[in-house]
Amino acid sequence: MSGKPLGRRFFQRPTLELAPALLGTWLCRRRGADIVRGRIVEVEAYTDDGASHAREGRRTPRNTIVFGHAGYAYVYFTYGMHYCANVVAERDGIPGAVLLRGLDGIADAHGPARLCRALDIDKRLDGVDLTAGDQLWIEPGRRRAGERIVQTTRIGIRRAVDLPWRFYLAGSPGVSRRDRAAEAIHATSWKPPQRNRVRPA
Repeated sequence: MSGKPLGRRFFQRPTLELAPALLGTWLCRRRGADIVRGRIVEVEAYTDDGASHAREGRRTPRNTIVFGHAGYAYVYFTYGMHYCANVVAERDGIPGAVLLRGLDGIADAHGPARLCRALDIDKRLDGVDLTAGDQLWIEPGRRRAGERIVQTTRIGIRRAVDLPWRFYLAGSPGVSRRDRAAEAIHATSWKPPQRNRVRPA
């Protein structure tokens, strides 16, 4: 941990590139005089796909942040009881966000709702600049030697369920749900996408 938040350029990349790049970084939350840190170990990518709040490029008052500057927090309320926290990716005008699903180092921070509950994240933090290092931010980190990325399908959704856009670190206790079949297939073969690839529709 560097103690300094990641800069804007880190987040200004395609969503499917940012998602796995976030694994191993540190999500930080200021609570009064204290700072709570959890290591990001599970994420999901959302673009304008069928499961996204910005599907087919539709803008609403709720999702406008997803179309804005990279490196901001998108926090929404779901099922009438839970908050979920996302990191905005992409260039301005292109929808893309990475859902934070699991942390190591903080008790009961496995799953997006539990993660938000553990760090006291709610709508007050919707639209917060994650590069400012004020209330909520992300610090650099790295994957440990031998840690493997698993790529599998997203969970808790009804549309676009076949897209393998969930990423997690194999063996991390903060992962909300393991996919043992995907671990056997992908954990040793997955490679991050190149910047010059066409962004998925």
